[in-house]
Order: sequence, then structure tokens, then C-alpha cells
Amino acid sequence: MTAVSGQDRTLGNRAASATLWGGVNMALGRIVQFATTIIVARMIAPEHFGALAVAIVVQTIATNMAELGATAALARGTGDPDKIAPTVFSIALVTSGVMTAAAIALAPALATAFDDPAATPVIQVLSLTILLQGAGAVPSTMVWREFLQKPRVVVDLCSLVTVLVLVVPMALDGWGAMALAWSRVGGQLVALAGYWIITPKRYAPGFDRTVAAEILRLGMPLAMANLVVFVTLNVDYLLIGRMLDPTALGLYLLAFNLAGLPSSVITAIIRATAVPTFGRLFAEGTLGAVAGRFVAGTSYCAFPISAMVIALSHPLIVVAYGDAWAPAGIALATLGVFGATRILVEVFADLCVGAGRTVWLFWLQVAWLVSLTPALIVGIQWWGIAGAGIAHAAVACLVVIPLYVVALKSVLAVGAWELVRGSLVPLAAAIIAGSTAWLASVSVTEPLMALLLGGFLGGAVYVALTYRRGRLLVQTLRGLLRERTSLPAGGHTDTGES
Repeated sequence: MTAVSGQDRTLGNRAASATLWGGVNMALGRIVQFATTIIVARMIAPEHFGALAVAIVVQTIATNMAELGATAALARGTGDPDKIAPTVFSIALVTSGVMTAAAIALAPALATAFDDPAATPVIQVLSLTILLQGAGAVPSTMVWREFLQKPRVVVDLCSLVTVLVLVVPMALDGWGAMALAWSRVGGQLVALAGYWIITPKRYAPGFDRTVAAEILRLGMPLAMANLVVFVTLNVDYLLIGRMLDPTALGLYLLAFNLAGLPSSVITAIIRATAVPTFGRLFAEGTLGAVAGRFVAGTSYCAFPISAMVIALSHPLIVVAYGDAWAPAGIALATLGVFGATRILVEVFADLCVGAGRTVWLFWLQVAWLVSLTPALIVGIQWWGIAGAGIAHAAVACLVVIPLYVVALKSVLAVGAWELVRGSLVPLAAAIIAGSTAWLASVSVTEPLMALLLGGFLGGAVYVALTYRRGRLLVQTLRGLLRERTSLPAGGHTDTGES
């Protein structure tokens, strides 16, 4: 380890500790969320999940635009929160209120656009969460900025448990998709109260025109980029809903969520600390030197999970959700490839935000959407819901990741090889491990046994192939926690060895 300043040591220790607690948060949260989905999937028909998918599309588009990216200026950790937070709060409240009202008023037209008129009341109910998220934007961002992931575990877990407690009796009572919508509103209310309790400092709304201009200069491109990303990740729902039917959309939604589970967990853990850490490292001029290490560590954790999802897609779907959902297995297999690439894309995006290059980020997302839309149309026409997964994977691998690498070369002044070389060994090991899992499970007729056998053998092969790399990763993390040291300002710990 190279010598670092006292401030660096504090940053390294806080970031490592928050990342661990972020991992605990995600693990507990996903367990509860996964259990909830399993329970509800056995009570609610696939077409009801299709209605929820439509409502989530509308809700998330509005949420991404609701605070105009203003919280990014607060989250980066390089400005005075006392100066920034009141203006951010005002922007978030006003825009989230406008977006909520618009979503409620336009719900019938939006549901018709998705060819699912039954989704209208679901959209209207779920739109209430937009306003609740706006009211909690500053407290939740302050928790993020200050690496307060330990108390956040309690808040997020209480929110998820609230959803579970509400959705089960509603589903049993025949509420259908409305059970899913109202339970999410209840969970968001609990989260709002929790973040106001644990935030390190509370702010009232205020407004400073000069501050607002600077906030929006950084935030608006990010908000537009987030919107484009969401459209990119949900245009498949729109096309499947229009080109196929609500049942196919429900099957695809379940497969997409399961395939995206590794990426959502890992990127959520990373984002617990990524933007504040990257922002501070960029300000110190050290982000480019360590960016490759972040990418390599993420790849090591992400690739084997996605490989197991691909290899064991059919038994995984059947064991988790029952035989009625078995047709979703083929989509899960193709979407698993996209799940792995999406993790890298998310890390690259956080590096752009940490470096303050949100305009670059916006244009990268536009290129992604422009490339993906025709690929999805062709894929769905030829192969149905499986074709959507093929299109996602092809565009991410052939277009999006190369564009990000080219952009980050300029932003961080680092070579493309330095960014991606640490991912190659985990990728190769994951392919071998996934192949082993598939070969071990393909002849086993009992889904649970196939899942257990394939998962065990595939995992063992991956650990054996990457033992030295995994040991180095653990040692680095322990060093950050015990020695209170940060990532070194120079050098690259990846040796290319496994």
C-alpha cells in the first residue's frame, strides 16, 4: 500500500464499511423481495403482473425526471450540503408533485398505449409513490452521501416487510394487481418516515437561484440520461405488450426481474458508496488510477452469478415460481447474458457521474436506445420473449460497453486495456463454470436436484479457477476495514493472474 493522507484513510474506511453494510442491506432486502414475489406469483395470474409492469414503467419514468437529477450534486460529496440541500429539496418537491399529477391524469391514455386498459387504476395508485419519493429525496441522499448504510438497513428492511405484510392479505382477498400497487405505496411511506429519522441533518425547502443553476447544470443531463436508460430498459415491455399479449408480458417481467437480480443486488451495493467515493477520488485526481480495480472486483462477483442463472434457467424458474411459469425459462436464459453486461455498464455510468461528466453519459444512453429498439423489434418478431433477451445482450456487448470504454479513456485519462483487463479472467472462469453447471443438470429431471447439483459444481469450478484473485479481493477489503486505508493513489493490483 502506498502512503495516503488522513482524509484518504477516512474515505477508504467509510466507503469499505458502507459497502459491506450495503451488501447486508441488499442481501436481506432481496431475500424478502424474492420471497414476496414467490408467494404472490402463486396467488396472482401472469396478466396481473403484466398490468404491474405497465404501471412500473410509468412510475419509474416519472420518478427519474421528478427531481431533475438535482440530488446528484448533493450526493457527490464535493459541495456544502447546507448550501445545496434546501434548493434540491424545493426542486424535488415541486417536480415530483407535477409528475404525480400528470401520471394520474394521463393514466388511461398511458395504459391504452401499452394495450392494457386494466392497468389504469394500477398506474394511478402507484403514481403516489412519486410524490413520496420526492419528499424523501434530500434525507435519503444525505444518508447516501455520508455512507450511513448501517441504519439504512433497518429502514429498507422495514419498508420491504411492510410490502409483504400488505400484499399477501390483499392478494388473498382478490385485489389482483392493485394488491401489488397499494402495498408498494405503504412500503414507500415507511421508507419516507425512516429516512427522515436517520438523516444526519434535516433541511427545509429553500431556493437560491445561483445554486439552482449549478445544480441543474450537473443534474439535468443526468436526469435525461436516467430517463433514456429507463426507456431503454423498458422499451421491451412496450414492444412485447404491443406485439404479443399480457400473459407473455407477465412471463417476461418475471424472467427479466430474476435475470436482473444479480445486477440489481451488486450495483445497489456498489452504489451505496460509488458516486460519493468516485466524486472525491476524481477531485483528488486518483480516480483513473483505481478505476480498473473497481471494474475487476465487480466482474469477479457478478459474472459467476449470471453464468449460473443462464445455465440453470429452467430449474430455477420452476423451483422458484412453479410449473405455470416454466415458459419464462427460455427468456431467463437469454436475459442472463444481459444481466452480466448490465453490471459493467452500471459501474461505468457511476464512474462518469463521479467524474461529473453527465453530458457524456446522456449521449451514451441515447446511442444505446437507438441501437436497441430495432434489435428488439426483430428479436421479438423472430423468437418472442427469448428474442428480447438476445437483443439486449447483443447490443450491450457490441455497442454499449465499447462506447463506455472509449468515453472513459478520455474522461479518466486511462487506457482501455487498464479498464477491462481485470474482467477477462472472471469472464472466462464464469463461462467454464456455467458450462459445468449446465452439463451437470441437463440430465436431471427433478428441478430442485438439478438446481442444487448444477449450482454446487459450477460454483466449485469458479472458486477453483479464480482462487488467487478472490483471496486478493478479500485481503484488500480487510485492509481497508482494519488498517483504515483507502485505495492507493497509483498502481493496479490486478496482475492478470487468477
